[in-house]
Amino acid sequence: MNTPGIPITLFYAGIMGLLAVALATQVLWARINAKKLPDWKPDTTMRVQANFVENVPLALILLYLLEAGGAPVPIVHVLGGALVIARLLHTWGYSSNPGATYPRLIGAQVTFLLLSIMGFGAIYLSLAPRF
Repeated sequence: MNTPGIPITLFYAGIMGLLAVALATQVLWARINAKKLPDWKPDTTMRVQANFVENVPLALILLYLLEAGGAPVPIVHVLGGALVIARLLHTWGYSSNPGATYPRLIGAQVTFLLLSIMGFGAIYLSLAPRF
């Protein structure tokens, strides 16, 4: 349901905000417990958060601009939902193992794919004739 004047992106930004807090908390916990954890865990935890901070803000900006530019509501939800799933997969895959894992790979690649789709969508909407 989309209430007039309230962007759909607000919902996905809220989810991403909560995930950002969870990742920051995980970094603090890893730093406090670094001596009890495997050597790879604190660094990997920080890299998960850094990757999130690197990619999610741009994705949310693009998602909002697509929505504001007139993208169909179902498309906005598909892109937003896929972003949430991709970031959760990346977090899970990277946090559970120091090496390459399929969830990490899939999460990262889907994030890059979404950024590309949203980037092309934004270009398209900016050039589309307005009637």
